[in-house]
Amino acid sequence: MGLLDPATSDGRVIFFLPWQGNVIAGTTDSATTISQNPIPQEKEIQWILDEVKNYLSPDVKVRRGDVLSAWSGIRPLVKDPDAKDTQSLVRNHMINVSAGGLLTIAGGKWTTYRAMAEETVDAAIKEYNLKPTGPSQTDHIKLLGAHAWTKTMYIKLIQQFGLETEVAKHLAESYGDQAWTVASMSDPTGMSVSPRTCDIVS
Repeated sequence: MGLLDPATSDGRVIFFLPWQGNVIAGTTDSATTISQNPIPQEKEIQWILDEVKNYLSPDVKVRRGDVLSAWSGIRPLVKDPDAKDTQSLVRNHMINVSAGGLLTIAGGKWTTYRAMAEETVDAAIKEYNLKPTGPSQTDHIKLLGAHAWTKTMYIKLIQQFGLETEVAKHLAESYGDQAWTVASMSDPTGMSVSPRTCDIVS
């Protein structure tokens, strides 16, 4: 389960998402100059850490040393040509039809691409009086890796490639049915892996 709060100390959004036994927390949102490989600034990392403290028990002290990784990117924002204030920036996506009839979608993010696609097609249907053969199917189209995935698929990975249970589960949960392709890049042992024990005397 994740958590998102749009009411932080300065109005930016903070989120927590569980990920492979750790937590992804973010995010900052500030103006920047264009650069090839934007690097997270220490003040941005510290802002996230400071905000995180507000949601945790006082017993839990999150320190800079607890950060395993940090990354940043540049998100392009678009101006709405129909807005009265030309300085207004669209933080989501925007669909616009020009005077010449060109339909454009701009902005948005990869996490909402299905909704963006559906809204764009709906706008095209309305603008150009198209006659669709049925309702949108995008909600039901499986993504790459989902077609042959099952909750117990990792067991067959263990049997075929001799993987440890934790590794097989990670591959199945991360790659879906494409885990077979990933696993096949290594040499199969044909054997199941059992835990090994070791005793010492000192």
